[in-house]
Amino acid sequence: MKRLLLICSVLIILASCATSSPSLNYYLLDTEDTRTTIVGSAQQGKKSDRLILVGDVTLSEFLRQPSLLVELDDNEMHFAMNHVWAEPLVDELPKVLLKDLRRSNTEFSFERGTAEWLGKEAYSLKIEIEQFHPNAKQEVIMSGRYWITETASGQVKEKDFYLSDTLTEDNYGHAIVKMRRLITVLAESLVRSL
Repeated sequence: MKRLLLICSVLIILASCATSSPSLNYYLLDTEDTRTTIVGSAQQGKKSDRLILVGDVTLSEFLRQPSLLVELDDNEMHFAMNHVWAEPLVDELPKVLLKDLRRSNTEFSFERGTAEWLGKEAYSLKIEIEQFHPNAKQEVIMSGRYWITETASGQVKEKDFYLSDTLTEDNYGHAIVKMRRLITVLAESLVRSL
C-alpha cells in the first residue's frame, strides 16, 4: 500500500512538472512593411511646404502596460496577461498614426516633432488617447482629444473624439485589426480638421 501511495505521489509530482505555462501571444498594430509602402505626398513625387509636426501622443496610464485589455463593465477592466503588445503601444501608435496621416492626403507633409523639424512647421498636433480597447459589448473603442495649433497665428483647434467599430469575431487578433482601423479613421478625421 505504501509503495502504491509512493508511486501515485511521484506520478502527480511528475505530471505537475510536465505541464507547461500558457504561452504568450504577441500583437502588432501594423504588420505592413513600411519600407515598401508609398505614403502621402511622396507618392506624387512632390513634397508640400505645409508641414505638420505630430508631437506628443499620450496614453492613459492603464494603456501604458504590455497586456491587452478588455473593458468588461463600466468600471471593470480585464488585463489579458497572455496577450501582449509586441512593441509598447506608446511607441507603436504614433508611428502607425503618422503613416496613416501621410497616406490620407497630399496637401500636407507630416513628420514627428523632433528637433530636426522644429520651427519649420505650419501646424503642430498633440493627441491624448483615453480609451483604446475592445469591450464586452462586442466593439472596439478609441476616444480622446487632439489639439491642432497653427504656428503663425497661435490659434488652437481642440476636438474630442469617440470612435467605435463592431467586432464580428471573438478573438484578440480580430480586435487588433479593428483597433488598427480606428487609427485610420482618426487620421482621416484629423486631416479633415485642417
